[in-house]
Amino acid sequence: MHKEKQSVRSVRLALSLLAGATLFTSNTHAQTAGDAPADPPKVIITGSNIARIAGEGATPVEVINRAQIDKSGASTVVELLAKLPSVSVALDGNSYNSFAGGASSVSLRGLDAKYTLILLNGRRLANYGFANGAENSFVDLNNIPLAALESVEILRDGASAIYGSDAVAGVINFKTRSNYQGMEASANLGANVKGDGSSGDASLTKGWGDIDKDGYNVLMTIDLMRRNSLRSNKHDAFAVPDYRKYGGTDGRTTSQFQGYVRDYDNGEPGYAIPGCQGTVGIAEGTGDQVCFTTPTTQLTPSLSRAGISTIVTKRLNGGDELFLELGLNHNKSTYQQGYPIFDSATLVPTDGTTNPGVLGLPGPTDDTYGFTPGDRLQVFHSITEAGHQVETITNNTVRVVTGWRGKVQGWDSEFALNLNHSKLKDNTTNALLKDVSDQLLTQGVAGTGGYDPFNPANPLSVVSPMMYTMHHNATSELGVAEWKMSTAELFSWQGRPVGFAWGAQGSHESIDDVADPQTELGNVVNYGATSSKASRNLYSVYGELAVPVLANLDAQVALRGDHYSDFGTTWNPKLALAWRPSDKVLLRGSATTSFKAPTLPEIGSITTAYTTVADWARCGPLGYVGAQCSYSPKDYLKGNPNLKAEKASNYSAGIVLQPVKDLVASLDWYGIHQRDTIQALDAQYIVDNEDIIPGFAALIGRDPRNAALEAAHPGLNKGRINSVTTPFSNVGKTIISGFDLDVRYDLALGNYGKLHFREVNNHTLKYDQSIAPGEEATSRLGGVYHPRWNNSFRTSYEYGVSEFAMTARTAAGTLNIGDPTYEQDPAVTNARIGSYTVWDLNYTLKANAKLTLNMGVNNVFDKGLVYANSAYVNTYVQGLSDAVGRYAYVNARYAF
Repeated sequence: MHKEKQSVRSVRLALSLLAGATLFTSNTHAQTAGDAPADPPKVIITGSNIARIAGEGATPVEVINRAQIDKSGASTVVELLAKLPSVSVALDGNSYNSFAGGASSVSLRGLDAKYTLILLNGRRLANYGFANGAENSFVDLNNIPLAALESVEILRDGASAIYGSDAVAGVINFKTRSNYQGMEASANLGANVKGDGSSGDASLTKGWGDIDKDGYNVLMTIDLMRRNSLRSNKHDAFAVPDYRKYGGTDGRTTSQFQGYVRDYDNGEPGYAIPGCQGTVGIAEGTGDQVCFTTPTTQLTPSLSRAGISTIVTKRLNGGDELFLELGLNHNKSTYQQGYPIFDSATLVPTDGTTNPGVLGLPGPTDDTYGFTPGDRLQVFHSITEAGHQVETITNNTVRVVTGWRGKVQGWDSEFALNLNHSKLKDNTTNALLKDVSDQLLTQGVAGTGGYDPFNPANPLSVVSPMMYTMHHNATSELGVAEWKMSTAELFSWQGRPVGFAWGAQGSHESIDDVADPQTELGNVVNYGATSSKASRNLYSVYGELAVPVLANLDAQVALRGDHYSDFGTTWNPKLALAWRPSDKVLLRGSATTSFKAPTLPEIGSITTAYTTVADWARCGPLGYVGAQCSYSPKDYLKGNPNLKAEKASNYSAGIVLQPVKDLVASLDWYGIHQRDTIQALDAQYIVDNEDIIPGFAALIGRDPRNAALEAAHPGLNKGRINSVTTPFSNVGKTIISGFDLDVRYDLALGNYGKLHFREVNNHTLKYDQSIAPGEEATSRLGGVYHPRWNNSFRTSYEYGVSEFAMTARTAAGTLNIGDPTYEQDPAVTNARIGSYTVWDLNYTLKANAKLTLNMGVNNVFDKGLVYANSAYVNTYVQGLSDAVGRYAYVNARYAF
């Protein structure tokens, strides 16, 4: 039998075992006279280091095969995973206003992405050079080409005893083909029916040589992808961003063409600058007279990606093999942002001004008197003469894996070197220098030259000196050397083999995140800075046993020790059991410990960011409610080299049933108990307890108190919040539990084909978390960020070479608040957001032996977006929404 056929057979066997569909069928097969029984192929399943013949693990592993990938209509890895109820999208690749712009990441169990281990062909990859939230390191999924994948395996259980750090919530392993001969081309085209957001990708896979016949195999895949941006004027939800109809705020622009100004010292509302090219109106909450405009904006960046991956395998005379994997990827995202805008915190003196625009402003007592001399002016004005700011993020990655595999004294053995390098460049044009712009604005307001905000067309000779191109770069590297050995038959126990694997690893990881020098100085308006430089060495040993305890009871026993150069040593054991009391029932369970080493940014970062808080101490006297109470102060974060590793205990228990041939159901409970969790002290918690917890007031920066404003609003005794300091620390614990349900049923219709049904549900029973040292964990479940359940129901009809499928994806309704423990917003207390369902359609045609076509529509009913209108979440809720809307696609795969 050729190796290619063995490989295909291995994949099929793994899929059937892991899905549970063939757990209960007999292992006895009829043989004709003279037939010699073939050795069944061995497979390695994610979550174990031992290749076994009938290796159903004791923990659930979800497998997505190539056919399912094609039918999803996804053009990227994150789009594929976003359709699964058990997976949460942390970054969707469209993010531009985060610390990790341009990247994609996912997570399991509602935890941050740093707790989910991402593997490619069972090996680690370097983290993205920019950390999400300045602390969460993750693997950018944009560097994994969807076209090159043969399958995706998702282990939803703690796996630190097998893989080490990061595998607290689970593991996602992406697998490419091996020993492939021939050539295959694929193409995918899709677009939003509104006419924007079109995408196209193409790939070419070519394989040379058969490892059995020719002694070698070379597999190469080239993939290209391009996606255009979504534009606000194409989508009703964003065309006019006035969200007051939802109980939110008026999001129309107020600083463009020509903006408005305010007398800071007299406490009166501001006035629109003459020449408004929009609608002059009154801003809700502040009472300012402003110029409302609704310019077309770019909702998502334009994306382009190119990659090439090569796998070379050479068999030696003794049967051993040398292998080499090479991956090169180039990702680019371009986002057109708004115009540069003056810092509204700048208070411009007006003594001695001769500027007619300032002198023409209404005074406090007599509208013809003019601006009160000596008062300071706040300017809310975009510098439209400069043009839009444009951010371009490029990520170039190189991955090389090389090594040897073969037999040593009958043991399967392997030595491998895994080298990963990622280089990031983030450039933003038309950033505004604060020192230069403050000076030129002061001169302009005074009428002594400089930039005049009352002039709609200032000369470029004045504008250009204020503009600056920011350069933010980062390098992330990972090197791993590993030796491992395994045998499926160390010895026999009760007539069945005991499998064993062991290995040792040494690795080095580093990050060098270099902030733009002007942002580090705080000299770029409306931009924070993040920088991080850290590295560590890691040495690991591990062992694993597959033990047939009884005739129908199997055990997995594993232990791993990791020594980190920065925080010390940790040991993590695992015990998992699989019991088959009958050929129709499988009971399984596991208990393990997990750990998460501090991320390198958590150790060595220095960050200035922006956060969103509700400042009820001011909002109450001012009469602000709901989204009117949202503030965006600076957030100062600093790494802590004294952090301890996080620890966790993981438990699971489940049952798989197959009462009849065509019905398979599984129900798996899980529990995670984390301790010493690392996070920045929660900004809202600090603000809510400013006058309650000693020391918290010192973490909050406020503007000077405004006597005129306080006189008009009794009870107001605090200045506007401008900063919060949130240090990293091992603050507390997280307790999570829930269950996964998976039911599949196939109904044969004789000559009329077959119906397939699949119901998948992830239900969270508990999500308790503490966010401050010494605080007890309290429930965060049921808010916008942690819905109680997610569900997918797929129905398909298969007839001959065709299949038509319909899928409903539903997210649970939630409270209209991000975190239920926050001080309740009087405008939305106990308010709820309803559940959200999106329907997808797909049609598959196997035109002939070589050509497969897939076409479909995602969000076929163009389900609208869900809006949250609390002070903490004042936007469309992306976790419950499909911002792209109705999206049609067609893809073709042709094997030559």
